[in-house]
Amino acid sequence: MKDEFEWIRVIRKRAQRGAPELVVGIGDDTAILERSAETWWLLTTDAVIEGVHFRREYTPAYWLGQKALAVNLSDIAAMGGRPRFFLLSLSVPADLPEEYLEEFVEGILAAADRYATVLIGGNLAASPAGFSATVTVLGDCPAHQAVRRDGAQPGELIYVTGWLGLSALGLKLLEDGYRWDAALPERVRRPIHAHLVPEPRLAIGQYVARERLARAMIDVSDGLAQDLFHLCRESHVGAVVHAEALPLVVEAREFGVDPLVIALHGGEDYELLFTVKEEHASRVEEMRAQFPDLPLTCIGRTLEEAGRIYLERAGRWELLPPRGFDHFRARTRTP
Repeated sequence: MKDEFEWIRVIRKRAQRGAPELVVGIGDDTAILERSAETWWLLTTDAVIEGVHFRREYTPAYWLGQKALAVNLSDIAAMGGRPRFFLLSLSVPADLPEEYLEEFVEGILAAADRYATVLIGGNLAASPAGFSATVTVLGDCPAHQAVRRDGAQPGELIYVTGWLGLSALGLKLLEDGYRWDAALPERVRRPIHAHLVPEPRLAIGQYVARERLARAMIDVSDGLAQDLFHLCRESHVGAVVHAEALPLVVEAREFGVDPLVIALHGGEDYELLFTVKEEHASRVEEMRAQFPDLPLTCIGRTLEEAGRIYLERAGRWELLPPRGFDHFRARTRTP
């Protein structure tokens, strides 16, 4: 069977259509529609599915509600946009306690209030097995200000926000039997929290777009290696990543996990990955002052070799396979 991204390419090719309002269709973090001469609409959708993205036994319903919205808001952040409205479609199995559904709704509405977006409709249906929630978000941005995946040029610096592999470590700990408890040591509590309730980087995404700082941007949802490959593919460039520069979760070693492996291939970090012209590096330093609590790391640069990603370790380069989460292949983050 084709893998997830092969299917996306097939669908993208077959679905090619034009429309006067359509700026960007399949192939970026969101679709873009022209709302007016001054404003663009941004549209995205994603799902959280029991048995694929989460297990009820270790996922508090309130936080699942927040995550269901957050993973979509991360796509809006990757375009530099502002979320406005969303639709919610729920598939509910007979064995789901009413309290779980109520807490889920409370969680997603709390996230909506926090990020100034409004639930305007959706659907509710029965499920033969497993709970799932599909969210569709409508956002906006000033016309021509969205940061797309296809704008990178060779010789640009590659930056990433936050820590890489934190969510993957959190999933590993949950699978090993840990459960969320505020009394847990921070080395356990922090990754579990990162996995259960990710933080969409809306503010920094909007800053990057408003200042026209990034040439291309994507959120890291399927793993650094895979998402960097997507960005490079759309931009027709290559990249080299410096292993020693990556913001690793070094405490992962304590739990038998290689920090470099989960940083490259772990997925669900929902950090922002973007490229910047080298001459604008000083402006990135100015951005750091605006976001002092969020790590911002230069991890490599783009190359002329289109579609080829390298990992540099101790002066030696090796090809970096675009391996990460894929719904139709071996799953690095399957619950």
